[in-house]
Amino acid sequence: MKIAVTGGTGYVGAHTTLALLADGHTVRLLVLPHESIDVVVASAGDASARIEVVVGDIRDRTSIEQLLDGCDALLHGAGVVGTDDRREQLMWEVNAQATAAILVRAAFLGLDPIVHVASFSALFPSPDPVIGPDSPTAAGRSAYGRTKAAADRVARALQDAGAPVVITYPTSVVGPGLEGTKGVTEQGWAVLLGSGVAPRFRGGMQMIDVRDVAAVHAAVMQPGRGPRRYVCGGELIEFNHLIDILEHSSGRRLRRISLPGGVVRFLGRLADAVGKYTAVSAGFSYEAAWLLTSATATDDFRTRDELGLKWRPPRDALASTFA
Repeated sequence: MKIAVTGGTGYVGAHTTLALLADGHTVRLLVLPHESIDVVVASAGDASARIEVVVGDIRDRTSIEQLLDGCDALLHGAGVVGTDDRREQLMWEVNAQATAAILVRAAFLGLDPIVHVASFSALFPSPDPVIGPDSPTAAGRSAYGRTKAAADRVARALQDAGAPVVITYPTSVVGPGLEGTKGVTEQGWAVLLGSGVAPRFRGGMQMIDVRDVAAVHAAVMQPGRGPRRYVCGGELIEFNHLIDILEHSSGRRLRRISLPGGVVRFLGRLADAVGKYTAVSAGFSYEAAWLLTSATATDDFRTRDELGLKWRPPRDALASTFA
């Protein structure tokens, strides 16, 4: 198939692009004028001959038309990721409005499947004790969470209308990026290592290897199977064990400071308040603090069973990143 891809040069997107090429697809990438595809091309090797490029902006209708013209399927992974609420307007433009526009247009043109890369944030917090593919869309407690939730509602509405929309929900993605590309989760852990101090509290984090997320996106590229939803949760790792992994892999000792969960969440609120005026620690917000202290597990059974996948141990990916 010829697959239109947005966000194909980013952390998750680059791995996804390579996975699609490995399966024999032709990939048409939408890239901003200042973006380079050199790393993706070099990593793809001979398969790079099956990469097409459209230079444009996902917020531009003409760019969307050029991207989708003549394609069989869509992988929409473009988004503004992070905890910086100063970029809330941009998040609404890209994560919500542009997402709605490209999904609706792809459905109108008859592309199949139409894959929307959502986020665990779109489902958190949840009334369900374990978050699964049928958990309801959440309200969102951050700019990122609110915009991803809005996009999720649009994608689900298209599913309800019968459009072949496939939604994936990655949790905290870890693992090697192409040529040093880093995800938000890794950036947050790097700040801890740089400070030499880490909190100690009851909680944990769902983590998944970036290569497994890419494998999910490649596996769902099957037309004629209708609307589907897949959680990419990975493994729930206890927070204090995560700090053990960071210490062991980096060879650096971190000073542990015991904090009640309420204090961790307060610090998250403080980070949100400060973040409206200046850049703060990557990956830390009230939403992130709440997620860490609640340690909500995911149900990935449908994802692994229907797609025939097994997850890599995310703790190994985290350890190798900071070795």
